[in-house]
Amino acid sequence: MSSKKKLVWGYIDTTGNYVIPPQFDNAQDFSEGLAVAGIDFLKGYIDVTGKFVIALRFQSAHSFIDGVARVMVDNKWGLINPDGSYAVEPAFDKLSEFRDGMAKIMAGDKYGYIKRDGTYAVRPEYEFVGNFHDGLAWVRANGLYGFIDRNGNFAIAPEYANADDFNDGLAPVMTGGRYGFINREGMFVIPPRFDFADKFKEGCARVKMDGQWIYVNTNGDAVPAPDDNAQPETVFHDGLTPVMIDNRYGYADESGNIAIKPDFFIAEPFCEGFARVKTGPKSKWGFIDTSGRFPFKGRYDQIENFNGGFARVLNEAKQ
Repeated sequence: MSSKKKLVWGYIDTTGNYVIPPQFDNAQDFSEGLAVAGIDFLKGYIDVTGKFVIALRFQSAHSFIDGVARVMVDNKWGLINPDGSYAVEPAFDKLSEFRDGMAKIMAGDKYGYIKRDGTYAVRPEYEFVGNFHDGLAWVRANGLYGFIDRNGNFAIAPEYANADDFNDGLAPVMTGGRYGFINREGMFVIPPRFDFADKFKEGCARVKMDGQWIYVNTNGDAVPAPDDNAQPETVFHDGLTPVMIDNRYGYADESGNIAIKPDFFIAEPFCEGFARVKTGPKSKWGFIDTSGRFPFKGRYDQIENFNGGFARVLNEAKQ
């Protein structure tokens, strides 16, 4: 009787050898020496040997960042330390990553912010909240949008039908069915005359006016579309970038010369000296090096980029 097989995750090193054999139903990259790994419906954290150093006990889990990781237990989110102890007991219905020392949380049906020690920076009393930018964050209270400071005090009263983040000292807000831009004092710098408006980025914002999309500067004057609205810039990794020639992919160098012949059905950018490729629509994934050679024989159902010398790979394992 043949044994059943299933696809599970493991980790290889840059020689193509398994440092952690395929055994996990799901897995994430290593961060701060640990990686999230799951079996069945629970998740824990493994070290670089594949040993669980934080037991399988979480419904959901995220990578460690700055010494803490977000985890879910009994449908509540909290934070753990690298030894598995709780930095913040699971008590929140939602918990975001920390930014500038604060994280968005949801308790019941209200949103607020906590500090790294789990105490409230801003108590959960808002219908929804944004991230802090330029020292202010938009919040929705009683169906209207305003902006609070890091102490939870309203810097700009909630009187707008919609709002987005401050950038370049301005924030888009909607009033009377039209969008304009206010400064940190809540004064309109660009009057509300647009059908829609995105937040500013590097001195310009996309707005819709009379059914047409245009860009404006911080004075409200129309400007040409920024470069990032044009064809994406070619990005080189390890001095190479994927290119398509006659419906096959290869790699060009920074001089525009073909460095690796177009032999691939799919070719991803290089990362840490290796690139993920497929040779055909039904073939498995493999890694090539910057010379275009397959440095090891392994082929996998799914692979992720190398990160810190390890790559996650999905392959069959006997049950």
